Amino acid sequence: MDNFVFRKHDNVGAAAAEHDSQFLDDCFVDTGDIKFLFDRKNPKRIIVGRTGAGKTALLYHLAHSNNDVIELSPHDLSLNFIATNKVLAFFEEAGVNLSPFYVLLWKHLLVVELIKAKFKIKDEASYKTFMRTISSIIRKKDRNKELAIDYFETWGNKFWLTTEQRIHELTSRVEQSLTAGVNGKFSNITFNAEGAKKLSVEQRAEVKEHGLDAVSKVQIRELENMLTVLEDNIFDDEKRPYYVTIDMLDEDWADDRIKFKLIRSLIDVVNRFKQLSNVKVILAIRHDLLYKVLHLETIAGFQEEKYKALYLNLKWEKSELEKIVQYRINKLIKHHYTKGDVSFKDVFPAHVDTKDTFDYMLERTFFRPRDIIVFVNECLELCTGKPRITATIIKEAENNYSAERLQSLSNEWSIILPDLMHTSRLLYGLKDHFEVRIITQDFLAGKFEEIVFSLNEQSTDPITKSLYSLYSAKSANFDSVRNYILREFYAIGLIGIKTGPTDSTSWTRTNNLTRLEAGQIRPTSTVFIHPMFFRALGVRL
Repeated sequence: MDNFVFRKHDNVGAAAAEHDSQFLDDCFVDTGDIKFLFDRKNPKRIIVGRTGAGKTALLYHLAHSNNDVIELSPHDLSLNFIATNKVLAFFEEAGVNLSPFYVLLWKHLLVVELIKAKFKIKDEASYKTFMRTISSIIRKKDRNKELAIDYFETWGNKFWLTTEQRIHELTSRVEQSLTAGVNGKFSNITFNAEGAKKLSVEQRAEVKEHGLDAVSKVQIRELENMLTVLEDNIFDDEKRPYYVTIDMLDEDWADDRIKFKLIRSLIDVVNRFKQLSNVKVILAIRHDLLYKVLHLETIAGFQEEKYKALYLNLKWEKSELEKIVQYRINKLIKHHYTKGDVSFKDVFPAHVDTKDTFDYMLERTFFRPRDIIVFVNECLELCTGKPRITATIIKEAENNYSAERLQSLSNEWSIILPDLMHTSRLLYGLKDHFEVRIITQDFLAGKFEEIVFSLNEQSTDPITKSLYSLYSAKSANFDSVRNYILREFYAIGLIGIKTGPTDSTSWTRTNNLTRLEAGQIRPTSTVFIHPMFFRALGVRL
């Protein structure tokens, strides 16, 4: 590495896996998770992790394996058509549970995508070839098989249409069924969400009763036994499995309320598709989004426990994250500058202050690949023309890194805590650890005054609402509000909690992302601000 210096824009990869193919191909670190996804008998098929934990990277490697993989995203499926449908919005607002329709929709979409992929249906000619093939495979010996042929005859000639066209046709069936019994009973009804809000109590009850009945009757009758047919007659070759992956569920593809219900129905359908031995449907979902989806509202008969076996929770060890950095630094420098292998220690100092350098940097992460990659890249940004990264550079890079990570945390939790960028400043200027009791009512009032001009009293953020209820409406209990805010900050990783003198410090990352109960935080409990945010929050050490 004689005469080596870092060049402008050197980096060890993109923060987001979808933009990181240059490094993902050569620097993938196998933590053992990928084998669970490949194993069709293993129930784990919903990849759960925080932003930057490696969900998309896993799907990337699955897609680039020597298997038949169908990659889908909500954008591909044109689901915004459902979200903007005025008739569905009317019945949703009236209180009709449309989940059976959403389940039907997902089953139909997945069956179509699987059949299209296996038989390469692209146009009418390929559809006719498919029908000849399927008719020879499936003999009409029982009613299930007859229904399958009926399904392919009814819907098969539309398989090559766009997804939006197929969704439009299926949704039209639902619209007709829903509106048929309402139009004649009520005059001057406007079928949109605002129209539902104008219904009287009696009208709403009658609309709801009709809607529930209509939804229960809207089925693609032939789909009922389709999974059995797929298992026995179509995807029956164990040497040629098919995988369907669905990513990007956290992106802005539909209004949140409809999006959450569609995702919950999708989880239900993924569970149902487990009966297929040679097909595996795999989702990637952010932890905060999954929490919101499952706790948005109570639906009769919905049991979260039965889905937990499906979760593949992503966790990283120090040694695995070290490998990620090691492989990427080696690829960057070896590719441009030398033929020999290059290690982390070749370009980073041994220590920052008295702490091992990698430990110092890792302590300022949530033990996620994205965090450590971003931190290294921030260091490289300051190294143009320099042969090595120094402790001074690392500390300087930490300023931008810490601020960017706080913004990233706010973005990650924006669904649940939209004001987090402002409410996190309740911790600004505090010591790195402190007892809960130092947050008195007057102290919190002072902090609230510092940020109140950035907040809106009509905000949906529960922390903001609790602060206003305490200091404006004066209708809340101070201890309850203080504990609630700390429990929310704990849940997102902003702080750790040492609940008692003999307890160890608990961080949500090491506590299986579980939440603290109201009674677990006491005035004598100790709060630890996460080192990732020391610089961004002006924490005193």
